[in-house]
Amino acid sequence: MDITTPTVLKSLSTAGSAAKELTAWWKKSTGDSRALIGELKDNLIYLDIVAKDGVELGEVIDKLSVTEYKRLANAGFNFNSLKRGKLAILPSLKGTDLVSWQGKQTDELIESIYEKLNDLKLRYPHVKKNSKYRWSVRVNNIRKRIWLLLMHVRS
Repeated sequence: MDITTPTVLKSLSTAGSAAKELTAWWKKSTGDSRALIGELKDNLIYLDIVAKDGVELGEVIDKLSVTEYKRLANAGFNFNSLKRGKLAILPSLKGTDLVSWQGKQTDELIESIYEKLNDLKLRYPHVKKNSKYRWSVRVNNIRKRIWLLLMHVRS
């Protein structure tokens, strides 16, 4: 399945590159941050299986996790502590669906990623055959947001 990926994210969209970046970030992290990054990595791998390997979303939907995010959100974790500062303004995002993320805080992006994951987990089992839901587009939008988070953390 081909998706439009902004130039700045192309290097992360290649096979395994984003997972490697997440692993490197995970190794440098500790405690709650490490738990969240590990969950993000697992979720990205499952989404990649759907997007790249043609596996049905239904086969991995139960494996997608929002547990660590919910635990940390309920405990008042500061998601901005993962990377302080606003998302950079990147010219290659112009004209893409990610342009609106420029200048926003890390916590907003993480919240959005997990909101989309949770929505997928709640809706898919009940309306998976409804043609108005473009599941592959939803999967790819989450993947792109995770890639954007990785670009932000690397900067």
